[in-house]
Amino acid sequence: MGSYEILSIGTKLKNLREKYNVKQEDISGKEITRNLISQIEHDKANLTQNAAEIILKNLKNICDKRHITIDENIEYLMEDEKSQANKILDKCIKELKDLMVYKDNSFINKLAEIEEFLVKWSITDKKIAIFELAGDYYCNINDYYKSSLYYEKARALFDIHSKNSIGILRKLSMVYFYMGEYKQDIKCCQFALDWFNDDLTKEYHCIFLFNSALCYIELKKYDNALTLLNTLEPLIKDVDENKYYDVIIQKSVCLQLSKKFDESLNIYNKALKFISKKNIEKYLLIIANITEIYIELHDFDKAKNALKVLLDNLVTLDDSFKYSPILYCELGKIYRDLKDLKNAEKYFLKSLYVSKKQSYYFTIKNAIIELSSIYVSTNNAEKLSEIKNEFFILTSQEKKLSNDVMLILIKDYLNLKDTNSIKEIIDFSQKFIYEGI
Repeated sequence: MGSYEILSIGTKLKNLREKYNVKQEDISGKEITRNLISQIEHDKANLTQNAAEIILKNLKNICDKRHITIDENIEYLMEDEKSQANKILDKCIKELKDLMVYKDNSFINKLAEIEEFLVKWSITDKKIAIFELAGDYYCNINDYYKSSLYYEKARALFDIHSKNSIGILRKLSMVYFYMGEYKQDIKCCQFALDWFNDDLTKEYHCIFLFNSALCYIELKKYDNALTLLNTLEPLIKDVDENKYYDVIIQKSVCLQLSKKFDESLNIYNKALKFISKKNIEKYLLIIANITEIYIELHDFDKAKNALKVLLDNLVTLDDSFKYSPILYCELGKIYRDLKDLKNAEKYFLKSLYVSKKQSYYFTIKNAIIELSSIYVSTNNAEKLSEIKNEFFILTSQEKKLSNDVMLILIKDYLNLKDTNSIKEIIDFSQKFIYEGI
């Protein structure tokens, strides 16, 4: 790294002589030989504490006569290369922490510089700290693919059963979810729960249970999710009341998706008594889910009333909110089920736009699937082509192929008898399929 230099003890000794213009025999004195000085300078002999003290004493005597002050001390001369590398990496870690807040490429450039340095100086604890910081940085800018790569690098440096890896596992469980890697996420959480059960704080125990439950919901394994949420519900109440309502909302979602509408509505309505409009995201998500239940029950009057409440409060929703991509997608589904394809398209496009800004790959996929269905049903080949391009962009960014989206698009183009587009999708997808083999 340009501004950092690691010197062997021999090189430092040689530089010291050149700086103060003294010969080997001058600093060897009568206690050590000039030959030993030469061997040390060529890194063929070790510098002992006693020899270092003699060298510096002789150098100081010479410099005192010349009225020159010596800047170096015994610690500088005795510090070996690994110790220097440790100090440099400590400075690097501090620099990376300071650069985390900048939106330019300062962090990325510094990280590249440090990684080059780590090729030679592979100091495990420093590498873990650096890779974890890199994972944090990429997570903060919503680049979950790179974030997961660095967290995985950090985890690989721990002993597989080291409890020091718990924090990394927690971060991976969050990033995997945003990437749509639900099965991998469940494995990650289960590993933490199985191996570190006695070492987990109550908070971490709850986090791994909750993240697993979210993944089971996305995989449509609602019984598995409910089992975890029922285990979690009494535990989380004492840890975080806000998270407790997250748990019961997800429990309601499971019941809703399992067609247990009365139970689900009952929990949603209880939750609304405690969740005020100050927590607008959760409030609107509950209203959206209630609206969907009424549509399922064909109670369209209640559905429209709930939808009105939802739309009246939608102006308070900011696109940067965590749940905004999901909420817009739910609105799209509501209008789709009400056969209002114009508004369904509007909110699915909004979900796609916000999901891309936040790099929420799982909601990007959902929006692409829903929009492709609309454009096929309306025979809109031009807009379907735009969605096909979104699939190409998503795949390139994620660096992996979504088989579900690929197959749906191929099926859609089969319905339109567009063989050229099918060939384009297959040709594009092949390289990702082969890379995964």
